[in-house]
Amino acid sequence: MIKLSNKLKKLYMLVLLLLLTGCSGYKDIDKKSIVISVGIDRLKNTIELSTETAKLASESGKAQEEAKITSVYTNRSYGKTFEKARNDLNSQQPYTTFLGATRVVVFGENYAKEGIESYMNRINKIYDYRKTVLSAVSHGSSSQLLQTSLPNDISVGFFIEHNIDYLTNEGQALYTNIGKILSSISMEEVGFLLPYIGKEKDCIKYLGLAVMKDSKLIDVIPRDHTSGLLYILSKKATISEILTHPKDAKNKLSFRTTIDKRKISTKQNKEKISIDIHLDLSAELIYQYYVNPISKKDLQQLENALSLKIQKDIKSIIHKSQKEYKCDIFQFARYFRGDHPNIYEKIKWSDIYPQVDINVFVTTKIINKNLFDPNGQDS
Repeated sequence: MIKLSNKLKKLYMLVLLLLLTGCSGYKDIDKKSIVISVGIDRLKNTIELSTETAKLASESGKAQEEAKITSVYTNRSYGKTFEKARNDLNSQQPYTTFLGATRVVVFGENYAKEGIESYMNRINKIYDYRKTVLSAVSHGSSSQLLQTSLPNDISVGFFIEHNIDYLTNEGQALYTNIGKILSSISMEEVGFLLPYIGKEKDCIKYLGLAVMKDSKLIDVIPRDHTSGLLYILSKKATISEILTHPKDAKNKLSFRTTIDKRKISTKQNKEKISIDIHLDLSAELIYQYYVNPISKKDLQQLENALSLKIQKDIKSIIHKSQKEYKCDIFQFARYFRGDHPNIYEKIKWSDIYPQVDINVFVTTKIINKNLFDPNGQDS
């Protein structure tokens, strides 16, 4: 039996309440345009609003009729402002727009570079938008992304939500919802990260993380380069790491690392702020390209090599955030504010962050010793 997370249970309960109703409920649902996903983009001086709306069909011949999503249709509307674009959308819809079942809001690259704060504030005041809705940035146009025909899900919105939720639970992505974005915007001193979605060879896939500073897109970190971020930000980062065998340069070893313990502490000494990041990791050897014995000495070398590699990856992205982005995308400010609330109120964190001393300490333990040779000879 498949076990669902509490978040998914609540989501499915919402969908069931909306769609699996009896005859009288079906009539109400049938008179609403249920929006599954929303795309926001900028075309020169015009806002482009694109939506996926559910097509409902009733199943009769049972004790009660049931309304079910069979597919979706897409709309595109335009206007100089959000209000005019929404009015244009309403002129195309047969019924009142309902946003309570929306799964994802996708910002096109052009609009994300301009800044998403104004739309976030709009969402914050619209009563039927759930604050748990996923938000993402698309590679290129959001409207073109939402018009993609998918063989493996009902709609693009469903697929994006399912895909990012799955990858986040696997420790390989970050699920950023509207509530989290609004919280980051309210702090003013920190950046945040959004999933970056795009098309490759007619397939939609997770491409990496969009870096948002002052609510504007300033960079994209490709998926293969996000491990340093995930070790700090993911609730259960699970990363594949590759090392060379200590005694055979041609042989590679594939490990899967997970976080056992993560501690982030802050200090204030005179005029200098420092942050210490301590990570205790477990590593599981999945396989060797070519099976060779591994001695106790080899084991220690591999544990040290894993720790150094992971430490280097983390330091690299932290350095980039301080010197290139000049933006606290890790939101260390929350830790410093919690540890030193009086000092935090007197400083401007966004100005100080590029000069903060950030130290990273990584300890890795390889846990599946049954794969090693207990009689291996150290040399």
